[in-house]
Amino acid sequence: MSAVIQPGLREQVLADPPNWALEPIQAWDDLRIRAMGPFVTQDYWTDQGSVNVFRVVGTEHVDYQGRAWLDFLETGNPMDPDRNNRMDRNLALHASHPDYYLQTQRKVPGMYYRSLDGLSWYVGADGNHRTCIARFYFCALGLTTLHGVTLNHTVVDEELFDLFQRLMDVRLERRMDNHLQVYRQALRREDTAGWKLDHYKVRLDYMTPEGCHVLLDAAGGYELLRDLTAPPRRRWWGIAR
Repeated sequence: MSAVIQPGLREQVLADPPNWALEPIQAWDDLRIRAMGPFVTQDYWTDQGSVNVFRVVGTEHVDYQGRAWLDFLETGNPMDPDRNNRMDRNLALHASHPDYYLQTQRKVPGMYYRSLDGLSWYVGADGNHRTCIARFYFCALGLTTLHGVTLNHTVVDEELFDLFQRLMDVRLERRMDNHLQVYRQALRREDTAGWKLDHYKVRLDYMTPEGCHVLLDAAGGYELLRDLTAPPRRRWWGIAR
């Protein structure tokens, strides 16, 4: 009697895909993130982290952005000169060593994830194929957490960033020469082997028409915005300057 050949992960998934399989792989907005760089208030990094693979929602890699997780598992990367070979190779490695995904030690090669809110994670420099496999594999096992990965969680003062953009627009619209830039002060670092957390204080550096530099927090920034956009006050002899 011949042995029954068990289907591989891809075949199992295609036969009964989970309800999230057609969700698109989201894009990490690199241009916006770069622009927000000066507004970082906390920067956490570890190479011994754990991540819920179902909260890995996107990637930095433009070839995978917008594609469904199921399509990625099935066809790999059509833009890759090797076509589907990279996904095939990773699936073959998964079939021969599935414990790789369950182990807690650092992943080799590394798997990298980035986040701005600590809830939604994006694949960074490496790990796209393995992340896709892990999502479907863990779904079948009823697991969630992938261990031994590199995490970079960056906290940004988005309120101050958006306020800065509005102030810059007002300056451009009204052709003001007043100097405005970001001032970020390093406060302290916490770290031991394998992790670090940097703390910063971010304010706006505004130069008044008199040439004085003033450091503004969000409250001060909103007050400045009100002053710059307020209509001129009328007096009986005309408009105040």
